[in-house]
Parts: sequence; structure tokens; C-alpha cells
Amino acid sequence: MTLIFLALFILLIALVVKSTLGKPNLFLKTTIHILGGIVGLWIFDLMLSVVGIGIPINVFTIFLVGFLGFPGAVALVGLQILGI
Repeated sequence: MTLIFLALFILLIALVVKSTLGKPNLFLKTTIHILGGIVGLWIFDLMLSVVGIGIPINVFTIFLVGFLGFPGAVALVGLQILGI
């Protein structure tokens, strides 16, 4: 599973470089946000696993973190701590 996330991270870096060099369209921007949400959530979950908190990675959490960014990840941690 880690290799899949690392491959997505490399794909994300390639897409960001491509959008930096040219004019990004809406599909490219959306793809970057969704991949950023996936990779960011995975890294955040990896760091929180040290203290025993796990965030489930599913479609809802990916879109929440992809849309809201870091505040979305913090909200997910808060919901996980509260048990919701």
C-alpha cells in the first residue's frame, strides 16, 4: 500500500511541475487537489499513527482534505478524537 501512495506522490509532483510550466486547465487543477488530498491524508495518518490515532482513508475524507486542505485534516483528527 505504501508503494501505491509513493507512486501517487510522484505523480502529484509531476502534475504540479506540468501546471507550473504551462497554463493549467480545470481538470489538471482538480486532479492536483484530489491527489494532494490523498497524499496529504496518507502522510498525516502516518504521522498520527505514532500516537495511536488513525484516520480512515475513503472517498469522503479524500475530498474533504482535497477541498479544505490542512484545516480539513485537522477537522478529521478532531472528529476521530471525539469518536464521531
